[in-house]
Amino acid sequence: MADKARFTITSLLKGKSAVAQSTPVSTEGDPAAIGGPGLSGSIGLGLEIANIAALPDAVDYAQDEFYCANFTPSEIAHSIKEPVAKAAFQSLLAAKRAIVKSGAVSEPQEGYKNIEISFDGEGRPCYPGCLLSLSDTGTMAAAACFWPAAQPATAAEIARAEQRIIPTRIRIVALLVVLSLLVLFGIGFWKILDFLLPHR
Repeated sequence: MADKARFTITSLLKGKSAVAQSTPVSTEGDPAAIGGPGLSGSIGLGLEIANIAALPDAVDYAQDEFYCANFTPSEIAHSIKEPVAKAAFQSLLAAKRAIVKSGAVSEPQEGYKNIEISFDGEGRPCYPGCLLSLSDTGTMAAAACFWPAAQPATAAEIARAEQRIIPTRIRIVALLVVLSLLVLFGIGFWKILDFLLPHR
């Protein structure tokens, strides 16, 4: 079963609550199964929305195999201080997946522990080179990552690239000029040979 609702990128970037289609609940603790495909955009922007209940339960998050594979000790310490620990963990995991989808880092082979989210003095999530926004509704967690380094080419770069492309009409004219020069050269060479060779 999935709950369907709408979310907006604006609400995510402002840190407001947002909901979207939920992913199926998995008790296996498999990161790939828990997060589902999420939402991915063009390079530079990554979105992830996940069901908070999909995360496995744990008696001690700091000792649990799943949480140790996907979160650093500082992330675990931060999350267990939050009013709802699983919501904090799922928000962080969504942020890590959004960072991957933005293209800022490659998909990790084993867990997401090497993608560490820190927090500034005002409690805002931080990752080097990225702008992050986390949100949750109590049942769903969402994250957006904007990676500015993936900006498209500037107008000057596009103009330079277009200058290197020779239009078809110019190519045809150039070919005709070269053929004309070859014909003229052939005629001139024939005339020189005709002049130099003795006539019978």
